Amino acid sequence: MKYRAPRFLFRRHEVLRRVQPGESFLEIGAADLTLTRELLTRFRRGLALDFTDDLPESYAGLPPAEKDRLDISNVNVMTDTVPGDFDCVVACEVMEHIEDDAGFAGRLFESLKPGGQVIISVPAKAKYWTIHDELVGHLRRYESAGLAALFDAAGFTETRVTAYGFPWINWLSHLRVWLARRNMTDRADWDQEKQTSMSNHRQIPEWLSGSLAPLLVNRLTVWPFAIVSRLFNRLDLSDGYILTARRPAQ
Repeated sequence: MKYRAPRFLFRRHEVLRRVQPGESFLEIGAADLTLTRELLTRFRRGLALDFTDDLPESYAGLPPAEKDRLDISNVNVMTDTVPGDFDCVVACEVMEHIEDDAGFAGRLFESLKPGGQVIISVPAKAKYWTIHDELVGHLRRYESAGLAALFDAAGFTETRVTAYGFPWINWLSHLRVWLARRNMTDRADWDQEKQTSMSNHRQIPEWLSGSLAPLLVNRLTVWPFAIVSRLFNRLDLSDGYILTARRPAQ
């Protein structure tokens, strides 16, 4: 069993319960394909995009049946053509790294079939900005109204913004700040592109994420906490957002 950060597990819970199954999906920022493989259970085929070394290494280790239904690529969604019209596009913790976020929302719109669904996650609220945001190459955090307006302007409808994971991910942000301070010296000279490319790489020391950690922190142990956090989803208290929207059917 591989360790997954609690924030990822809370986000996974909310993304998967919003996904509507279909023919095809696109995941941008797929990293080691953890979420991608779960999306494959809801779609017949998929395309995973990422420009880190994690992607081809993880793809090589997939069972043949999953490889047959999944393509991978390192294309840049902002500058390159992404083949296909997808029923769903998922982009978790990506847009905050992109300078032209309005353009990114437009590219997501273009990648969808009419009636298709987009699901993204981003860090929430400028007041929660910390050294961790600097370390991993964030350009901004988002406010709920501004995030929704960005996607409405791109042509989406049925836009919904949810503040997920409260209070747990807010409390855990203190641990992220502590870890960021430990790593800042080694990463102080990195430019924003390298910070972004390494943002999925583990900041937690091996002694903290070793063999015991996956037994204590996994999708089953986090599940009851995720259920509790759903009581607060409409209150805009969390430091993370999930947005869902649709490209109009006509």
